[in-house]
Formats: sequence, C-alpha cells, structure tokens
Amino acid sequence: MNALAELTAKAEILSLVTEYWNEVDTNWGTHAHMMFTEDGVFGSGPSAFVGREQIKAFYDWRRGRGDRVARHLVNNPMILIEGADRATIKYIMTIYAIDGLPVLPVSAPNSISEVVEVLARDGTGGWKIRSKTFTHLFKGEEPTTTMPEHLRNTLLSKVTRPDQS
Repeated sequence: MNALAELTAKAEILSLVTEYWNEVDTNWGTHAHMMFTEDGVFGSGPSAFVGREQIKAFYDWRRGRGDRVARHLVNNPMILIEGADRATIKYIMTIYAIDGLPVLPVSAPNSISEVVEVLARDGTGGWKIRSKTFTHLFKGEEPTTTMPEHLRNTLLSKVTRPDQS
C-alpha cells in the first residue's frame, strides 16, 4: 500500500470511529449496529454482543431506559494498517454520561478505557468494525450503561447470532 492509500485508509477509519461514537451520543446508537460486520463483536468475554442483531438489541434496550446524556471522547488514536482490507485502531476513550436531561452535574468521568477495534473492508470498499473491545483503566462513581445479566439472557435468547444460523 502506498503512502497516499495508507493515509486515506487511516482517515476513513478515524472517521468511522468518531461517527460511531457520535451516533451513540446523539442518536442513541440507533444505527450503530450497521457500522459492524454482520458477525461483528461489541465487548469481550461472556458479556460481548455478537452480530448486528445482538448489538442492535443492546442499543434498543439502552434507548428504552429513558433520557441520558453521554459523550464518548476519543484520544490518542493509533492506527495500524495490516493489509488492504484489514486494520486495527487503538485509542483511549473517556466517558461522561448520566441519566437525565442537560444541564447535568459532573465530577469525574464514568470511565477511562483503552479501546481496540479490528476493522475490515466491506464489499463496497468501506470499513466496518469486526470487533470493539474495552480494557477499563479507571472507573468513576457514576456507572456506565451495562445490561443486567438476566435481561441480557432474556433479550438475547430471542436474537439469532450469526454463528447459530
């Protein structure tokens, strides 16, 4: 890959990341699942959401909880182009979020995490997220949005995972 193609790919990837978090912050993640590959993974371990349908179910649940103001801040992005159709981006994400309507009080971020995303080109040449994983570095007093396990099991039992079809 020549320097111009690599620079273009890096700009496209950074744009995807910032568009994703803007979608989550300003539109409740309504279309966030479409930024993943069909079998994309959001999270890690047993709490991961696998496939677009499960990711959509998470954001539908999140939206149904009521008013919440959130901002996911992306810092120090490092992009590694691994080939014409594969790349990885690592960045630090700081989350400020609280239930309610603005203007809300804030004392510290909810969390500061290292995020690693593996990306792949889709059939149209655009980038999609294959996986988005989080390593939490700092945790604030205000919790992040996490689906309770009993709801997760109930909701996701109704959703078909790509590896189960």
